[in-house]
Amino acid sequence: MGKLEERESRRRSSVVGSMVDNNAAVSASEKRGRPKEDRELKKRVSLSVLPSLYEDIQKIAYVQRRSISDVVGDLMEQFRAEHDEELAEYRKIKNSEKKG
Repeated sequence: MGKLEERESRRRSSVVGSMVDNNAAVSASEKRGRPKEDRELKKRVSLSVLPSLYEDIQKIAYVQRRSISDVVGDLMEQFRAEHDEELAEYRKIKNSEKKG
């Protein structure tokens, strides 16, 4: 038996063994990571930006050791905080539409 076959055999037996140990009630993915409750899931979006802008943001994120997603998320949170009045107005408009 080759090394690859041995590793695959061990992988299969460990998966089966762990499922037997846990009475197959909890899958491997359910017991890893943070608990699913009490956390907001991220929404994946697609944005169109100028290549030069994206490259500069990539460089800044690299120097700060952050992901572009993290940088953009922080900027969006800052934008939301700066426009709290518009959010309040939006909620007011939506509430009056529901009543009418």
